Amino acid sequence: MKKVMLWGAPFLLMSATCKKVVDRSTVFIKDCTGSYLRYEGKDYHICNTEMTATFSNGDTVLAIFNKIKECNGTAKNGIICMMYHANEGWIQVESAKYK
Repeated sequence: MKKVMLWGAPFLLMSATCKKVVDRSTVFIKDCTGSYLRYEGKDYHICNTEMTATFSNGDTVLAIFNKIKECNGTAKNGIICMMYHANEGWIQVESAKYK
């Protein structure tokens, strides 16, 4: 029984931290609905837009980000138009730099 617990603990810890994406090549997308990072063909809505303010639409960036449930950052009330932009939810960007 102890062996099962010892082997199960690292797996449980790894599964709890899977929401963080580390230094991945992404594409910065900006339109009237907000700012996004496109990663593996999916767009993620950026909550803290100040972290990506220097990028232009279409720039390729290396980014570290976490998926979050609710946005309380600068993008919370930043919608400019009522167009729909399909996305995978909010992310908090920890760092982003030109590739």
